[in-house]
Amino acid sequence: MAPSYKFSVVQLATEEDRGERLNVGLVVFNDDRLDVRVGKRLEKVRAISGAVEPDDVRRALDGMSTLDGKLRDTGAELSERLKFLSKLGPLTLSRLGVFEAEGASTYEARVASILKTLVDAEPAPLRSKEKRSKLLTQMKRIFRDERVLAKRDEDLSSHRIVPRYEVAEGLTADLVLKNGAYHVVETVDASGDESTFRKAVSEIGVAALVLERARMKFGDETSARLVYEASADLERLAMPSLEAAAHQGATLVNWASAQDRSKFVQHLSSLATPVEQKSKRAERSRRTGPTFI
Repeated sequence: MAPSYKFSVVQLATEEDRGERLNVGLVVFNDDRLDVRVGKRLEKVRAISGAVEPDDVRRALDGMSTLDGKLRDTGAELSERLKFLSKLGPLTLSRLGVFEAEGASTYEARVASILKTLVDAEPAPLRSKEKRSKLLTQMKRIFRDERVLAKRDEDLSSHRIVPRYEVAEGLTADLVLKNGAYHVVETVDASGDESTFRKAVSEIGVAALVLERARMKFGDETSARLVYEASADLERLAMPSLEAAAHQGATLVNWASAQDRSKFVQHLSSLATPVEQKSKRAERSRRTGPTFI
Protein backbone atom coordinates (compact mmCIF):
# COMPACT_ATOMS: atom_id res chain seq x y z
CA MET A 1 0.00 0.00 0.00
CA ALA A 2 1.34 3.44 -0.94
CA PRO A 3 2.34 5.78 1.91
CA SER A 4 -0.20 8.46 2.81
CA TYR A 5 0.54 12.11 3.52
CA LYS A 6 -1.53 14.71 5.33
CA PHE A 7 -1.59 18.18 3.86
CA SER A 8 -3.19 21.56 4.43
CA VAL A 9 -3.71 24.61 2.24
CA VAL A 10 -2.20 27.84 3.59
CA GLN A 11 -4.63 30.73 3.35
CA LEU A 12 -4.25 34.47 3.80
CA ALA A 13 -7.25 35.80 5.70
CA THR A 14 -8.37 39.42 5.90
CA GLU A 15 -10.46 41.00 8.63
CA GLU A 16 -13.24 38.76 9.92
CA ASP A 17 -15.97 41.17 8.87
CA ARG A 18 -14.89 40.83 5.24
CA GLY A 19 -14.29 37.10 5.42
CA GLU A 20 -12.00 36.96 2.38
CA ARG A 21 -9.41 34.20 2.01
CA LEU A 22 -6.73 33.58 -0.57
CA ASN A 23 -4.84 30.31 -1.00
CA VAL A 24 -1.13 31.15 -1.01
CA GLY A 25 0.66 27.86 -0.36
CA LEU A 26 0.62 24.24 0.70
CA VAL A 27 2.17 22.32 3.61
CA VAL A 28 2.64 18.55 3.74
CA PHE A 29 3.22 16.92 7.12
CA ASN A 30 5.99 14.39 6.51
CA ASP A 31 7.37 12.12 9.25
CA ASP A 32 10.57 14.13 9.70
CA ARG A 33 9.73 17.60 8.40
CA LEU A 34 7.10 20.02 7.18
CA ASP A 35 7.25 20.33 3.40
CA VAL A 36 6.27 23.91 2.57
CA ARG A 37 5.36 24.89 -1.01
CA VAL A 38 4.79 28.52 -1.95
CA GLY A 39 2.22 29.52 -4.56
CA LYS A 40 3.46 30.94 -7.86
CA ARG A 41 1.35 34.08 -7.76
CA LEU A 42 1.85 35.72 -4.39
CA GLU A 43 1.20 39.11 -5.98
CA LYS A 44 -2.49 38.16 -5.71
CA VAL A 45 -2.34 39.09 -2.00
CA ARG A 46 -2.53 42.78 -2.95
CA ALA A 47 -6.01 42.17 -4.31
CA ILE A 48 -7.43 41.54 -0.85
CA SER A 49 -5.07 43.44 1.45
CA GLY A 50 -3.04 46.55 0.78
CA ALA A 51 -1.27 46.11 4.13
CA VAL A 52 0.37 42.79 3.24
CA GLU A 53 3.28 42.45 0.83
CA PRO A 54 4.06 39.26 -1.12
CA ASP A 55 7.55 39.11 0.42
CA ASP A 56 6.01 39.14 3.91
CA VAL A 57 3.85 36.17 3.02
CA ARG A 58 6.81 34.32 1.51
CA ARG A 59 8.90 34.83 4.66
CA ALA A 60 6.04 33.63 6.85
CA LEU A 61 5.63 30.52 4.71
CA ASP A 62 9.36 29.80 4.73
CA GLY A 63 9.41 30.10 8.53
CA MET A 64 6.68 27.50 9.02
CA SER A 65 9.07 24.57 8.61
CA THR A 66 11.38 25.85 11.38
CA LEU A 67 8.47 26.47 13.73
CA ASP A 68 7.04 23.03 13.05
CA GLY A 69 10.43 21.46 13.77
CA LYS A 70 10.49 23.11 17.19
CA LEU A 71 6.96 21.88 17.87
CA ARG A 72 7.93 18.32 16.92
CA ASP A 73 10.93 18.53 19.27
CA THR A 74 8.56 19.26 22.15
CA GLY A 75 6.52 16.15 21.32
CA ALA A 76 3.51 18.07 19.98
CA GLU A 77 0.89 15.99 18.20
CA LEU A 78 -0.19 16.78 14.65
CA SER A 79 -3.42 18.41 15.83
CA GLU A 80 -1.46 20.71 18.15
CA ARG A 81 1.01 21.62 15.41
CA LEU A 82 -1.83 22.37 13.02
CA LYS A 83 -3.55 24.57 15.59
CA PHE A 84 -0.38 26.55 16.35
CA LEU A 85 0.59 27.04 12.71
CA SER A 86 -2.94 28.27 11.98
CA LYS A 87 -2.34 31.34 14.14
CA LEU A 88 0.62 32.91 12.35
CA GLY A 89 -0.66 36.44 11.87
CA PRO A 90 -2.95 36.64 8.85
CA LEU A 91 -2.04 33.10 7.74
CA THR A 92 -4.27 30.16 8.56
CA LEU A 93 -4.41 26.50 7.58
CA SER A 94 -7.35 24.63 6.10
CA ARG A 95 -8.51 21.35 7.55
CA LEU A 96 -6.32 18.38 6.77
CA GLY A 97 -6.50 16.45 3.53
CA VAL A 98 -4.78 13.20 2.59
CA PHE A 99 -3.14 11.86 -0.55
CA GLU A 100 -1.21 8.69 -1.33
CA ALA A 101 2.05 8.50 -3.25
CA GLU A 102 4.47 5.67 -4.01
CA GLY A 103 7.94 7.10 -4.55
CA ALA A 104 9.38 10.60 -4.91
CA SER A 105 8.17 11.23 -8.46
CA THR A 106 4.57 10.33 -7.62
CA TYR A 107 4.78 12.46 -4.47
CA GLU A 108 5.92 15.48 -6.50
CA ALA A 109 3.18 14.89 -9.06
CA ARG A 110 0.51 14.80 -6.34
CA VAL A 111 1.83 17.97 -4.71
CA ALA A 112 1.99 19.75 -8.07
CA SER A 113 -1.58 18.70 -8.84
CA ILE A 114 -2.88 20.05 -5.53
CA LEU A 115 -1.00 23.32 -5.99
CA LYS A 116 -2.36 23.74 -9.51
CA THR A 117 -5.90 22.93 -8.43
CA LEU A 118 -6.18 24.93 -5.21
CA VAL A 119 -3.44 27.55 -5.13
CA ASP A 120 -2.24 28.57 -8.59
CA ALA A 121 -5.52 28.48 -10.52
CA GLU A 122 -6.23 31.57 -12.65
CA PRO A 123 -9.93 31.33 -13.48
CA ALA A 124 -10.99 34.68 -14.90
CA PRO A 125 -10.01 34.18 -18.56
CA LEU A 126 -11.61 30.74 -18.56
CA ARG A 127 -14.98 32.09 -17.39
CA SER A 128 -15.34 34.89 -19.93
CA LYS A 129 -17.38 32.66 -22.24
CA GLU A 130 -20.51 30.75 -21.38
CA LYS A 131 -19.70 27.16 -20.55
CA ARG A 132 -21.10 24.82 -23.17
CA SER A 133 -20.78 21.13 -22.45
CA LYS A 134 -22.84 18.04 -23.04
CA LEU A 135 -22.90 17.36 -19.29
CA LEU A 136 -24.23 20.78 -18.28
CA THR A 137 -26.78 20.79 -21.11
CA GLN A 138 -28.03 17.38 -20.02
CA MET A 139 -28.29 18.46 -16.39
CA LYS A 140 -30.29 21.57 -17.24
CA ARG A 141 -32.64 19.54 -19.43
CA ILE A 142 -33.27 17.10 -16.57
CA PHE A 143 -33.98 19.88 -14.08
CA ARG A 144 -36.22 21.59 -16.63
CA ASP A 145 -38.17 18.34 -17.01
CA GLU A 146 -38.45 18.23 -13.21
CA ARG A 147 -39.84 21.79 -13.41
CA VAL A 148 -37.21 23.14 -11.00
CA LEU A 149 -34.98 25.08 -13.43
CA ALA A 150 -35.46 28.84 -13.11
CA LYS A 151 -36.90 30.73 -16.05
CA ARG A 152 -34.87 33.46 -17.76
CA ASP A 153 -36.52 36.25 -15.76
CA GLU A 154 -36.25 34.47 -12.39
CA ASP A 155 -33.53 34.88 -9.78
CA LEU A 156 -32.60 33.06 -6.57
CA SER A 157 -35.74 34.33 -4.82
CA SER A 158 -37.74 31.91 -6.99
CA HIS A 159 -36.16 29.04 -5.02
CA ARG A 160 -35.46 27.33 -8.32
CA ILE A 161 -32.12 26.35 -9.85
CA VAL A 162 -30.54 29.38 -11.52
CA PRO A 163 -27.96 28.76 -14.29
CA ARG A 164 -24.85 30.93 -14.69
CA TYR A 165 -24.89 32.84 -11.42
CA GLU A 166 -21.99 35.22 -10.81
CA VAL A 167 -20.33 34.59 -7.43
CA ALA A 168 -17.43 37.02 -7.95
CA GLU A 169 -16.10 39.24 -10.71
CA GLY A 170 -15.19 36.95 -13.59
CA LEU A 171 -16.41 33.83 -11.77
CA THR A 172 -19.75 32.26 -12.67
CA ALA A 173 -21.21 29.16 -11.04
CA ASP A 174 -22.96 26.71 -13.34
CA LEU A 175 -26.03 26.24 -11.12
CA VAL A 176 -27.16 27.89 -7.87
CA LEU A 177 -30.21 27.19 -5.72
CA LYS A 178 -31.32 29.11 -2.65
CA ASN A 179 -33.66 27.31 -0.29
CA GLY A 180 -32.73 28.24 3.26
CA ALA A 181 -29.10 27.41 2.51
CA TYR A 182 -27.30 28.00 -0.77
CA HIS A 183 -26.51 25.08 -3.06
CA VAL A 184 -23.82 25.68 -5.69
CA VAL A 185 -22.99 23.24 -8.49
CA GLU A 186 -19.96 23.23 -10.78
CA THR A 187 -19.48 20.77 -13.64
CA VAL A 188 -16.42 19.28 -15.33
CA ASP A 189 -17.10 17.41 -18.57
CA ALA A 190 -14.06 15.37 -19.62
CA SER A 191 -15.97 12.73 -21.55
CA GLY A 192 -15.26 13.89 -25.09
CA ASP A 193 -12.49 12.60 -27.31
CA GLU A 194 -10.82 16.01 -27.24
CA SER A 195 -10.51 15.97 -23.45
CA THR A 196 -7.00 15.75 -22.08
CA PHE A 197 -5.56 15.28 -18.63
CA ARG A 198 -4.22 18.83 -18.53
CA LYS A 199 -7.56 20.30 -19.63
CA ALA A 200 -9.45 18.24 -17.04
CA VAL A 201 -7.14 19.29 -14.20
CA SER A 202 -7.43 22.93 -15.28
CA GLU A 203 -11.23 22.78 -15.28
CA ILE A 204 -11.27 21.08 -11.88
CA GLY A 205 -9.07 23.87 -10.55
CA VAL A 206 -11.42 26.52 -11.88
CA ALA A 207 -14.45 24.69 -10.47
CA ALA A 208 -12.81 24.38 -7.04
CA LEU A 209 -12.08 28.10 -6.95
CA VAL A 210 -15.62 28.99 -8.05
CA LEU A 211 -17.02 26.85 -5.23
CA GLU A 212 -14.64 28.42 -2.72
CA ARG A 213 -15.62 31.94 -3.78
CA ALA A 214 -19.27 30.92 -3.53
CA ARG A 215 -18.69 29.94 0.11
CA MET A 216 -17.04 33.31 0.70
CA LYS A 217 -20.07 35.06 -0.83
CA PHE A 218 -22.87 32.98 0.69
CA GLY A 219 -21.27 31.72 3.93
CA ASP A 220 -19.63 28.57 5.26
CA GLU A 221 -22.94 26.70 5.31
CA THR A 222 -23.01 26.74 1.51
CA SER A 223 -23.42 23.27 0.00
CA ALA A 224 -20.90 22.82 -2.81
CA ARG A 225 -21.04 20.03 -5.40
CA LEU A 226 -18.63 19.22 -8.20
CA VAL A 227 -20.30 17.04 -10.82
CA TYR A 228 -17.87 15.41 -13.24
CA GLU A 229 -17.93 12.97 -16.13
CA ALA A 230 -14.75 11.34 -17.44
CA SER A 231 -13.42 8.10 -18.82
CA ALA A 232 -12.17 5.60 -16.25
CA ASP A 233 -8.54 6.27 -17.20
CA LEU A 234 -8.91 10.03 -17.05
CA GLU A 235 -10.79 9.83 -13.76
CA ARG A 236 -7.94 7.82 -12.26
CA LEU A 237 -5.36 10.35 -13.42
CA ALA A 238 -7.40 13.34 -12.27
CA MET A 239 -8.42 11.83 -8.92
CA PRO A 240 -5.77 13.75 -6.91
CA SER A 241 -7.22 17.01 -8.25
CA LEU A 242 -10.77 15.85 -7.54
CA GLU A 243 -9.78 14.83 -4.02
CA ALA A 244 -8.14 18.21 -3.52
CA ALA A 245 -11.43 19.88 -4.46
CA ALA A 246 -13.25 17.58 -2.04
CA HIS A 247 -10.76 18.57 0.64
CA GLN A 248 -11.93 22.15 0.16
CA GLY A 249 -15.48 21.06 1.00
CA ALA A 250 -16.96 20.05 -2.35
CA THR A 251 -19.09 16.92 -2.61
CA LEU A 252 -18.02 14.91 -5.65
CA VAL A 253 -20.73 13.52 -7.94
CA ASN A 254 -19.71 11.02 -10.62
CA TRP A 255 -22.26 11.56 -13.39
CA ALA A 256 -21.33 8.22 -14.95
CA SER A 257 -22.56 6.48 -11.80
CA ALA A 258 -26.32 5.88 -12.01
CA GLN A 259 -26.52 5.90 -8.22
CA ASP A 260 -24.62 9.19 -7.85
CA ARG A 261 -26.61 10.78 -10.66
CA SER A 262 -30.01 9.72 -9.34
CA LYS A 263 -29.21 10.76 -5.77
CA PHE A 264 -27.95 14.17 -6.89
CA VAL A 265 -30.92 14.94 -9.16
CA GLN A 266 -33.52 13.76 -6.66
CA HIS A 267 -31.95 15.63 -3.74
CA LEU A 268 -31.53 18.97 -5.51
CA SER A 269 -34.97 18.73 -7.13
CA SER A 270 -36.57 18.06 -3.76
CA LEU A 271 -35.11 21.30 -2.39
CA ALA A 272 -36.41 23.51 -5.20
CA THR A 273 -39.89 24.95 -5.70
CA PRO A 274 -41.32 23.43 -8.90
CA VAL A 275 -42.94 25.55 -11.58
CA GLU A 276 -46.69 25.17 -11.36
CA GLN A 277 -48.17 23.14 -14.21
CA LYS A 278 -50.47 25.02 -16.59
CA SER A 279 -53.33 22.60 -16.02
CA LYS A 280 -53.27 23.28 -12.28
CA ARG A 281 -53.17 27.04 -12.81
CA ALA A 282 -56.15 26.80 -15.17
CA GLU A 283 -58.08 24.65 -12.71
CA ARG A 284 -57.47 27.08 -9.86
CA SER A 285 -58.55 29.98 -12.06
CA ARG A 286 -61.72 28.13 -13.03
CA ARG A 287 -62.60 27.50 -9.37
CA THR A 288 -61.93 31.02 -8.17
CA GLY A 289 -63.31 32.80 -11.19
CA PRO A 290 -62.03 36.02 -12.76
CA THR A 291 -60.49 38.78 -10.72
CA PHE A 292 -61.92 42.31 -11.14
CA ILE A 293 -60.18 45.52 -10.18
